[in-house]
Amino acid sequence: MEQKDTYYNKAEYIETASGNKVSRQSVLCGSQNIVLNGKTIIQSDCILRGDLANVRIGRQCVISKRSVIRPPFKKFSKGVAFFPLHIGDHVIIEEDCVLMLPKLDPTSTSEKTASLVAGVC
Repeated sequence: MEQKDTYYNKAEYIETASGNKVSRQSVLCGSQNIVLNGKTIIQSDCILRGDLANVRIGRQCVISKRSVIRPPFKKFSKGVAFFPLHIGDHVIIEEDCVLMLPKLDPTSTSEKTASLVAGVC
């Protein structure tokens, strides 16, 4: 699926050395556990929960507005365990999505307002 050209206001985004563009209005919790592999765009009002478990996002991905990316979890009798989340290369997460999958394969695209949730065995 071909993504249309989008132009971003440089004042609203922080650009990293590897070409990632992260909106100043997005929230990155536990940023030491979040890895963006290059040329990835995180748009405004997104939440990435690296404080729960490691989050790895591949190259040339787009996380659209108001999306929530959080690691999957499993409930145990003694509490909850969170598992790492890995998003492959060239993945587009559309607006208003909630993502809690352990892995999202390369070249995937989500629908608007989708909740992508999977149980962890």
